[in-house]
Amino acid sequence: MQRVFKCGMSAVPLAIVGGLLYCAFFIKPTASGAAVQPPVVERGDLMYGVAVPGQQSVWAVGVDGKVWKSANAAGSWTLQDTPTQVNLQDIAVWSGQRAVAVGNNGVAIRTADGGLTWAAVQLPKSHIANKLIRVRVDGVTQAWAVGEAGAVFHSADLGATWSRMAPEEDIAWNDLHVDGKKIILVGEFGHIRCSEDGGTTWRDGVSPVKSSLMAVAFRNERDGMAVGLEGVMLTTGDGGQSWTLLKPVTKEHLFDVTWDGARWLAVGDHGAFVSVTGEGMGAQAKSLRDKSRAWHTRIAFDDHHYYMAGADFNVVTR
Repeated sequence: MQRVFKCGMSAVPLAIVGGLLYCAFFIKPTASGAAVQPPVVERGDLMYGVAVPGQQSVWAVGVDGKVWKSANAAGSWTLQDTPTQVNLQDIAVWSGQRAVAVGNNGVAIRTADGGLTWAAVQLPKSHIANKLIRVRVDGVTQAWAVGEAGAVFHSADLGATWSRMAPEEDIAWNDLHVDGKKIILVGEFGHIRCSEDGGTTWRDGVSPVKSSLMAVAFRNERDGMAVGLEGVMLTTGDGGQSWTLLKPVTKEHLFDVTWDGARWLAVGDHGAFVSVTGEGMGAQAKSLRDKSRAWHTRIAFDDHHYYMAGADFNVVTR
């Protein structure tokens, strides 16, 4: 039997094509599910400053005016709303509720409610440069900030108003130590400057180095340490009147230093993590390394952790 095949489309394919055309013309796509939220800490975010108001409570500040807060030792973060988008360089706290942060373009912001709200504060502007690098608090209401163009500012009202305490000049102050009326500044080209009367008058200190000093800290009225570029470490045992250069243990730049109750700790470039024990000229130092090998600009601690802010945020158990 001869079979005859007729050319042409069957009814089933026609139905499929018709259905597709109907969908294309008459059915509109609708969004479903929740919008994807960006991560709290995005790729490329840099944290420049860190402060620890209490056990496991951590504040960090950094790029684009961002302020992060953690209640679980930096295990997770909450991003807080701020009134600025310029880089914030440092943060200091009086308590878990009150804090002040400073940054580029002379920006300062403060909070009195744990960061639920941040308010911008006006500081006197310089015609040279206005980057604020470091902020420190003292007592229950005092704050000091330093930065480029000889910037030295003081607030006596929890960061609400600020006064310039030194003239503009072609030098950047990178850090300061404050203890009541005594203030010690460290900065570019090894400069050290001191005041014994709350910033009314200043005298230049004698520094044994010409490289920039980046941070300073004291463990009591007399014993202190300053660190800087090219692994520089200076110690003083007379309240900053004279300084001694320690034998370097690293060539990496050191950006911050703190006393943890038992030893000096300094952090810096390429994962530099330096521990110094002992006192004065008899101090012994050794260089440690964190796993990330990233640069860190700040170190803070509580009873159980060290927190290092910088190219990434590292937490090390004490």
